[in-house]
Amino acid sequence: MNLTAATTKRVLLAEDDEDDYLLFHDAIGDHAEPLHLIWVKDGEELMKALKDKGAAKPDVLFLDINMPRKNGFECLTEIRNDRTLEHLPVIIFSTSSDKALVNWMYNAGANLYLCKPTDFKKLKHIIHAAISIDWATHSPYPPIEEFVLG
Repeated sequence: MNLTAATTKRVLLAEDDEDDYLLFHDAIGDHAEPLHLIWVKDGEELMKALKDKGAAKPDVLFLDINMPRKNGFECLTEIRNDRTLEHLPVIIFSTSSDKALVNWMYNAGANLYLCKPTDFKKLKHIIHAAISIDWATHSPYPPIEEFVLG
């Protein structure tokens, strides 16, 4: 799907930490294309939003791993096993850069892994880079060497 200047990209952020949500919100504030940010605070709320037949599906999901009620891995597994959601680009949004965790999320079907840097300028840069990906032309599952941003 090619986006035109008039199209608003729907970005869904599943993140239980309000401070991380506010940083994300600030980071996308001056993005080049129009964005609509939807925020959910836990995995159950995420899956309910994704399965709402009356709601527009997001263009991309940023998924925290450690969330209450249903964690990011459980959500990713459920998304990849749902025919209506299986093609949704999922970007893991985590503070952890643990190699085993990265490999686990890669093998579970995440499209990218974004390590939350402590520097706001770097955070803004990698969020913008991730949002700007055209998933219609980008390889949905890059090689593991290109899987981690940040």
